[in-house]
Amino acid sequence: MKTASVFTLFGAVCCALALQACDPQAFSMNVEMRYPSASGLNLDGKSVAVVYLQNEKRDSVFNEYLVNGFASLIEKEYFRGEEAVALYKMDKDPAGHYASSDTLINLVVDTGSDVVFLFDAPDFGDVSVTEKQKTSRGEEYYVATVPVKIRLYAFDSLSGSDSVSVWNGSRKLARNISADNKVTRSEVAEKVWDELALPAEQLGNTSARTFSPSWKEEQYTFVYYESPDAWISAVQNASDYKWQDAIKIWMTLVNSKNSVKRSCAEYNIATACYLLGDNELALKWLEQSDKDYPISLSSSLRKRINSRLN
Repeated sequence: MKTASVFTLFGAVCCALALQACDPQAFSMNVEMRYPSASGLNLDGKSVAVVYLQNEKRDSVFNEYLVNGFASLIEKEYFRGEEAVALYKMDKDPAGHYASSDTLINLVVDTGSDVVFLFDAPDFGDVSVTEKQKTSRGEEYYVATVPVKIRLYAFDSLSGSDSVSVWNGSRKLARNISADNKVTRSEVAEKVWDELALPAEQLGNTSARTFSPSWKEEQYTFVYYESPDAWISAVQNASDYKWQDAIKIWMTLVNSKNSVKRSCAEYNIATACYLLGDNELALKWLEQSDKDYPISLSSSLRKRINSRLN
């Protein structure tokens, strides 16, 4: 969150408000607003499931940590860290068409989620193992490297489109394997499969960043009067981002006999509802504000609300 500033509401706004004996004031503050990710996929307010395919037993450790790393970041970004993303696994059918919309739609139905991510079975390359190396303490180890390609499908059942989005990625996973006189390089090549938990989780976390929301700093304005004190209290709550507390106070002011003051309170409620993510309710309050007394701030807020609704 950013700093806020207070200034007297002059110019066009004052004209639109038809100044009363007590001049209206404006409180402006900068707020970082969340927008859809660079991927174009919007997960706000939607339930999410992650399904992963596997076709070999050795995939199990990698797959489990890959999807957990992916889901944990999605939960952090969209669900305040709560465990909200359901995880499922399936054996891969060699004849399956996993990039088809029919497959993803069936998974939406089966999981009951709005958005489904499907990780295809990973495609591993040949394991390479270095000669023995030594740490500064003289401890011997091998470095085993496993190339892997992953493919991710996504389907948003609420987007209005039947298209499936596809992402491809590749990475070389490297692990240090402790060496002793009894361990051969070929044995290290087999042992590395049990050591892929951490790099798999990191890869899943990195993959999820494609779907992290983007943030944009925007300015929002609330209108208030110097009396009664309720106007000041509401603005103070707004300055602390306590939108619900501010709304409760503005609700006590919407019954004013003064249509301009009534409209200002309704406009403020509309703005707070928008910042809380309730766009439909915000639009209703803004329409009521325009009905009582349209103010110049209304048109810009309406554009913002409509952009979220469309």
